[in-house]
Amino acid sequence: AKTKVEAREDAVGLWAAMKKMDVGWFGIKPFASGSLFKGDSSPGNPFEKEDNEAARLALRYILCNPQITAPIPGMITPAQVDNAALAVVERRELDKEEQARLDRLMDEAWARLPYHYQWLKDWEYV
Repeated sequence: AKTKVEAREDAVGLWAAMKKMDVGWFGIKPFASGSLFKGDSSPGNPFEKEDNEAARLALRYILCNPQITAPIPGMITPAQVDNAALAVVERRELDKEEQARLDRLMDEAWARLPYHYQWLKDWEYV
């Protein structure tokens, strides 16, 4: 989720309240119901490398938010679990180029979001 609220000690809102109350947050659908990906998630699909990189960017973005306890990604193959583990090992904030790439990917994901997952757009900003 993105935020339009500046992260400050005196901030108000959801993130600030969670921090103050020492409450954890689990983020669902970090891949926007698969809309983040160009491929179909099958092993060996033509977009597998690109989609794996996109998954790691999304997970790293979430893992570097101190207010989020953990993401809950949907994974269906052992290779996807291994790829997610790489994001944990590589945990570091996205640089400007990576952030710009993730922003572009998410713009595309919102445009591809299936009808029955349009509710995710309500959660774009927290």
